[in-house]
Amino acid sequence: MSFAADVKNELCKAEHSRKQLELLSKGAAYAMTEDGEGCFFNTENKRVADSIADAFDSVGKEYSTGESTFRGRTLYTVTLADKSYAYPMPDCSGDDAFGVYLRGVFLVCGLVANPEKGYQLELFLHDESKCRTLLSMIEEHGMGAKLSSRRGSSFLYIKESEKISDMLTYMGAMMQAMEIMNVKIYKEVRNNVNRSVNCEAANLDKTIAAAQKQADDINYIFEKRGEGYLPDELLQVAKIRLTALELSLSDIGKMLEPPISRSGVNHRLRKISLIADTLRGEDNRGE
Repeated sequence: MSFAADVKNELCKAEHSRKQLELLSKGAAYAMTEDGEGCFFNTENKRVADSIADAFDSVGKEYSTGESTFRGRTLYTVTLADKSYAYPMPDCSGDDAFGVYLRGVFLVCGLVANPEKGYQLELFLHDESKCRTLLSMIEEHGMGAKLSSRRGSSFLYIKESEKISDMLTYMGAMMQAMEIMNVKIYKEVRNNVNRSVNCEAANLDKTIAAAQKQADDINYIFEKRGEGYLPDELLQVAKIRLTALELSLSDIGKMLEPPISRSGVNHRLRKISLIADTLRGEDNRGE
């Protein structure tokens, strides 16, 4: 079952008063596709079809239902005899009233993507004037959406996870709204961990590269001049560095007698590097 189906199934579980059933049915009628004197919508979700049909029945509107098969899928059709039922727009000045009205719209023409794959909520009303009217109502109630078109059909859409979650909560799909935020939190934690791991890996690569350079300098000095070429304080550091490239400068400092600080070890290794570079220069001139 898709995430969109889960959202609609949750919305269908809501109980409605007589006034709310009128708002729900009017929202549904507004979102349906006009056809002659009537209007209709198709859905693969039988619970949605039954909920809208029950709403029309409760307010005494003439409707019919049907079932068909298209490309191996079962489609449920609800047809309203009089498309004018959607007008005039009901009084949705209160947030609760508009939430129920918007619930009816979404059940008929709403889609919402699985948050695991992306954030997208769409309301396909097809007609641009209908989209603009609904967009104004949405904005009046402190929410936002954008208008677009696809293959000649107009629709409203939201791409921000917080706004999608807010709208689902507004319509009454609190559980699925929470699921979106849970997925968002999980993604953020996972991304932070990945960034941290990548950063640590990059730092480790740099540390190992630096240690290898230090070992190369020490080996060059030992091969060209022998261990005795280095003073004792540098020789101690050099031998420990050759023992293990993975040791940090702090760890090397703790192994010395007497122990010294990280900066002290770094200073000695820099001296060793300078000696090695000097010897290389001398050897190159001699060649």
